[in-house]
Amino acid sequence: MPKQIDIFYSLPEVWDFCLEKIYNKKRYLAGLIGLFNHYNITNRSLILDAGCGSGFPSIDLVKKGYRIVATDKSSEMVRQIRLNAKKENVSIEAYNIMWSDLANRFEGVFDFGYCRGNSLVYAASWEQNWIVPQRSREEIYKAIYNFYKVLKPGGKMYVDITNKDEKPYQKNIGMVNTKQGLVKIDWQLSHDIKSMIRTWTITLNFLKTGKESKYSSYSYLLPHGELLDFFTKAGFKRIDKYVKVKGEGNYNVFVAHK
Repeated sequence: MPKQIDIFYSLPEVWDFCLEKIYNKKRYLAGLIGLFNHYNITNRSLILDAGCGSGFPSIDLVKKGYRIVATDKSSEMVRQIRLNAKKENVSIEAYNIMWSDLANRFEGVFDFGYCRGNSLVYAASWEQNWIVPQRSREEIYKAIYNFYKVLKPGGKMYVDITNKDEKPYQKNIGMVNTKQGLVKIDWQLSHDIKSMIRTWTITLNFLKTGKESKYSSYSYLLPHGELLDFFTKAGFKRIDKYVKVKGEGNYNVFVAHK
């Protein structure tokens, strides 16, 4: 009998599985372009993706003629966006760079930026199996200050974070077909209000083998009032709160104006 091999997917690959289940990509892309139109962002504008992940929606936006510079603190995510762009026959400018270093590389050049998919709250804890909330607060503020610095005067920054009405839950978000057959994805969120830590766990259940793989990520449970204070402290003049974006039903959206 052949030896059974343990199955492992990288977190970027797992995130690609989840994206197909938690977003209607076509609807969200239309909503984001509608937001661009509202803020007079065109194909001539230079746009920063601060936390590009595996490439959605930046690859789709490049296909539509938008000028995107993609960045991520995770070298694995930058590798994944490059792989996904190649599959789509798209050329994308992607860099492995910390948010706290953005201004050293790109000061005052972007018309618009986005940090979406609840990425900001992982400023100090992504790909870590631990979290120190105070350090997270410090790194989140550094990120926001760098977002301010890389924008042109009048530039705007889109940030989404944990929905203010989110309650802890566990649910099955669907099935994906993989090289190992059908995989059921369970998604769990828990909140520790005392320590202000949010834990997100993805469990892959491989139906063919009965194997199970868990991926847990820890983030600061950032209060919306604290986010607004960070925007103001960084120098932003105005913040549009709870902006409606068609197709975004997971997180609350804020747009800060330089």
